[in-house]
Amino acid sequence: MFHCVNCDVSMCKKTQTLHAKSKASKNHTTVSLISHEMYQINQTGNKCPSHTEEDLLMYCNTCVYPICRQCIVSGVHLNHPMVRVEEVIDMKQQQLSNIIRQKKTISSKYVDVLKTITRNKLQLSESTTKTIKEVKAKKNQLKIKLDKIESEYIQQLEDQDKKNKEAMEKLEQKIKEEMSYLNELIQQCESKQKERTIEIVQLVTDVMQRVDKYTPNEQPDEISPPNLVTRDVADQELKDLFGHLDMKTKPEVDQSLQMKIYDPSTIPDIDFKIISSFTSEKNHVVIESYGQAWLWSIFERGISLVTSDGKVMQNINTNLDVFDATVSTSGDLFVTENGGNTVKKITRDNRITHIYKTRDGYVTKGITVTDTGNVLVILFKNKGSKIVEITTSGQHIKTIQHDPIDNKQLFDQPRFVCVNLNGDIIVTDNGKVVAVNK
Repeated sequence: MFHCVNCDVSMCKKTQTLHAKSKASKNHTTVSLISHEMYQINQTGNKCPSHTEEDLLMYCNTCVYPICRQCIVSGVHLNHPMVRVEEVIDMKQQQLSNIIRQKKTISSKYVDVLKTITRNKLQLSESTTKTIKEVKAKKNQLKIKLDKIESEYIQQLEDQDKKNKEAMEKLEQKIKEEMSYLNELIQQCESKQKERTIEIVQLVTDVMQRVDKYTPNEQPDEISPPNLVTRDVADQELKDLFGHLDMKTKPEVDQSLQMKIYDPSTIPDIDFKIISSFTSEKNHVVIESYGQAWLWSIFERGISLVTSDGKVMQNINTNLDVFDATVSTSGDLFVTENGGNTVKKITRDNRITHIYKTRDGYVTKGITVTDTGNVLVILFKNKGSKIVEITTSGQHIKTIQHDPIDNKQLFDQPRFVCVNLNGDIIVTDNGKVVAVNK
């Protein structure tokens, strides 16, 4: 059974469905009869909704709502088990306390898990950077060894080539000398060939001895040129020589703490609508808390804290020419100025302090708060723009400027920065959007 609060009429399920579809009553509030009783109780305080002069004394466990003395006397709740309202309230308060305690315990576990995840992400990032350096160092070590082998082989080849050439030049010189002697003998013999004297006998004897002496008896050795004997090396052999990566599996979260991940295709379309609207001369905004935001304009000085309906809660009338702003979890406002080189902190009591100042011609641009509570600031320069991470008191933590692998510049002309739910840094940069993994 159901009850229409606007019409004050009870109805069955079928009638309630038709009532909700009717153009005249589609915006009416329809509740179950039990909810209607509780609605009336909320409207009348501790008085009975049926007997407005009577206090609620008992709680009917059968009907599941509180009743007064007249309800009991009427006989409607005859033979229904009842308890005193105070006892029900005490029991429900105890149950509520137990629920709160249980939920706080679960919440604390989530906090511990988030702390562990944050710590693990930091350790993983540091470990990955360290391992990348080790990989590069190993490559350099192997390159040095390969360079040494190359030098040794080249030196051996050059030394052997020198020895071979010296031996061949020596043999060449010897052969030329012997040929010269032979030519002299031939000329001497030709000059005496027509003479018929006793001298010819001795000459022929001497020439025969000298010819035998200078006749080459063997040929030079065949040339054996040097050759590099190699074999193909499989990729796996190179990897085994280089070393292997010990990759851990992804961290798992306790099953009792895992949140359900929805398939986007199963999520119904959402009809968005404007829930509040107001006009303002200020055109920049940063969320301060739920329902409140800081507004400022590049055309006028001063910052205003407003509600979602435009009500001004606080004005900070300063000479700050604000370029960008962000709010920490503690509610402090951090701002950068147009063409400025400092980061200013504005506390809730409007105290303004300088917590960070750039050097070397850098100008502060976009600013945001990280998931760990630190502050990211863009430091802009025509060449060499970067992002620095600082604490809320201005202490420098790290600089984000170059790719750790190839040392390339990450940013060109960055303007604004934010951090997504994964902790990745998102930057608007000269007509493009750059995402830097945390």
